[in-house]
Amino acid sequence: MSEFFLLRMRVNGIKSISKEIQLDFYNKTMENFDPELYRVKAIYGENGSGKTGIVTALNIVKKIVLNPDYLSQQENQSLLNEIVNKKSKELFVEIEYVFHAPAIFDVYKYSITLTQSNESYVISGEKLDVIHSYTKNKKFKNVFEINEGKITNLTASDDVRLAIERETFNLLNKRVFVIELAKYYFKEKVYSDFSFEPSSVLLLFLNLKVYLEEEDMHEMYLITKLLKNNFPDENSKQNPIFDSYIDKQIYYLDSKGRDIVDKANFDSYKGKIKRMERFLKLFKNDLKSISIEKLDNGSQYKCELILNYGHYSVNREFESTGVKKLIKLYDSLSNADNGGISFIDEMDSNLNDIYLCKLIEYFMYYSKGQLCFTTHNLDPMTILKNNRNSIDFLSSNNTITSWKVTGNAAPDRYYRNGMIENSPFNIEADDFIGMFGE
Repeated sequence: MSEFFLLRMRVNGIKSISKEIQLDFYNKTMENFDPELYRVKAIYGENGSGKTGIVTALNIVKKIVLNPDYLSQQENQSLLNEIVNKKSKELFVEIEYVFHAPAIFDVYKYSITLTQSNESYVISGEKLDVIHSYTKNKKFKNVFEINEGKITNLTASDDVRLAIERETFNLLNKRVFVIELAKYYFKEKVYSDFSFEPSSVLLLFLNLKVYLEEEDMHEMYLITKLLKNNFPDENSKQNPIFDSYIDKQIYYLDSKGRDIVDKANFDSYKGKIKRMERFLKLFKNDLKSISIEKLDNGSQYKCELILNYGHYSVNREFESTGVKKLIKLYDSLSNADNGGISFIDEMDSNLNDIYLCKLIEYFMYYSKGQLCFTTHNLDPMTILKNNRNSIDFLSSNNTITSWKVTGNAAPDRYYRNGMIENSPFNIEADDFIGMFGE
């Protein structure tokens, strides 16, 4: 079982989403936790309904949590001004998840609120609740709460609380408390002063990959480097999960389409490319191998990937759109397969329907983690229809309708025929008459 499993997520105030949306990933009781039928979720919806907004909101929160300087950088403030809902001018995300490790089975609920203040976005609220060793009648207890940059609650000794208040004074409107708390926890080695895992949220986001077409791998690589400096090896060994997540980001793609790899990580990188080669051969049976052409760059290598087809070779940059999409998806798919949580926006774009369905079928039956994706392709519904909480329909009025098994009913037919509540299929062919000129 993976260390983390997403149970529920609530989002409001991103792009076209102007009222709260709740996604449920697991709806059984927690006493006999069994995620096997809940590992895959597909989100459907018309254009502009907010599918990408959900993934984008999660990505923004991930960056804010992992990068202490995110809200201090003007380019990020400019982005938030563009993507936070224009009416609300406030972004809210809440994530409920299982944290499972030896002798630990806790459920955490983390939320963050960003609000526009003086033309920039600040953290107006942050909260973490926990249920320890989950049993039926237990309720969430607050771990900490931050309001308007001040600690209003923290379950720690008075001495620790005062010390943390001093260290975070005037910081918490631009930096999340979870990372400052984790830094203090490791630096001061106050392992017995907390009745919860202070690095839980940090570890969750290191365990989570978000795929957006425009995502900047360079930024996430630098963020993990920054975290490595903030949490030295001798301290992080107190939490053996930490290093395994922070070391996953072994390379990034530069503006010229080359992989930039630290020399210390090159063997891991070669292993990853060899696994990706096997993956691509399933789709391109004439592919013989993928070779790495590396250029020395100080402490790093600049690496070009060359796909060899026997009688000719081609640089990754000049491959077909479909093959390039598979290469881009590989890291997110690998993360979900190995116990991580991956969100992929528009997973179906540039992928053959059959390949898409076979991939989803694999993750449904064999993966160790979670895969959530947005799509317009209806074919995956046939595979997912008997699973639990695996198909969600998002309407333009921000309403989520989850597919529930109804005898032999087919969700794709219900959706096409407008039988799903708030379904977008309310137009006819003749509605287009006169739309395109004379």
